Formats: sequence, C-alpha cells, structure tokens
Amino acid sequence: MTKTLLATDTLTDELVKQLNLDHEQQSQDENVLEGEVVDTLPPPLTPPHQSAGSESQEQELRSRIQSGEWDNLDDLEGFKNRTPEGQLMARTEAIDFRIRQLEQRLPMLLNQHLHDAYIQVLKKIHALRKTKGALFYFFYKDQGQRDLNEG
Repeated sequence: MTKTLLATDTLTDELVKQLNLDHEQQSQDENVLEGEVVDTLPPPLTPPHQSAGSESQEQELRSRIQSGEWDNLDDLEGFKNRTPEGQLMARTEAIDFRIRQLEQRLPMLLNQHLHDAYIQVLKKIHALRKTKGALFYFFYKDQGQRDLNEG
C-alpha cells in the first residue's frame, strides 16, 4: 500500500481515488464476508433557498451526490464554493449513496450464482467505508491540537 500524506485542503478526486484504491487492494476475501448490515440513511437535508445561479449549481452537485459520484466532484462550481468541511461532507455523503447502490445489487449477484462478482462488490463496499473513515481522519486529526498544546 502506498502512503499518501493529505492536507485538509487537498482532498481532491485523484487523492481520494488513490486512497480508495489502496483500501481495495488491502481487502481480503475473508474480511469482506464479515460485518453487519447498516441501517438505511436518513433522507438528505434540503439546503436553504439560494439564488437562481447558485441553485442550479447546488442542484447539479446534489444530483452527482445522489448518483454516488464521490470521485467526480472537483469540477463542479457548487462543490468549489463550499468550505473544506462542506466539501468533505458532500464527498462522504456521495460515498454513502454509492455504498447503498452497491448493497442493493448484492442480492441479484447472489441469486444469479455470481459468487466472484459478489465478493468483488463486497470488497468495493468495504474499501469505500474505509475510505470514508480515512477522509474524516485526515480532515479532523489535527483539529483542536493547538488548543491542547498551548495549555
């Protein structure tokens, strides 16, 4: 696995893709067959009303998030206009949507006796969950450290 150092303002599509690829390569078949079913996500929050221009940018961003396009957000103006923490939340919400999409297709693979594909989809789900956790870790790991060290 390659180690990539990330700063909070550099969580780009490419770095997140690399992080996810590293997690996919780490996953072993035995690890992805264990786990628990996670409850469904609450419906996404509706943002406050905005002007027409920013509303269409937000709609395009919402569309990509709900499509699970976690690795394809950097080029959107609605994404760029968000704070770094807002970008993190948008990206992790898109990861959640992609995980749900994959989970919904698992029974189809199992019913059609496509065991190898089933394992690969489980690996992808496992890697996406680890990637989401890693994004939060890299973003928040140094939050508040200055306060602790000054006292």
